[in-house]
Amino acid sequence: MFGENLLNAKQLAKKLGVGNTTVFKLLKQKNNSGQACPVHQLAPGCRKYYIFDEVKQWLMN
Repeated sequence: MFGENLLNAKQLAKKLGVGNTTVFKLLKQKNNSGQACPVHQLAPGCRKYYIFDEVKQWLMN
């Protein structure tokens, strides 16, 4: 949809090699540093998008 950098949740799950449910569970949690997953929206209430490198860095913390 947006190339390789901007992903929706389904694309993120595929790129991480996990199921959709696992992605949604991860996104509700905070990492060890207490930070929520980085997410981008065009406007409140709109679909959420993720930048793979940001999510990958967030998961590693």
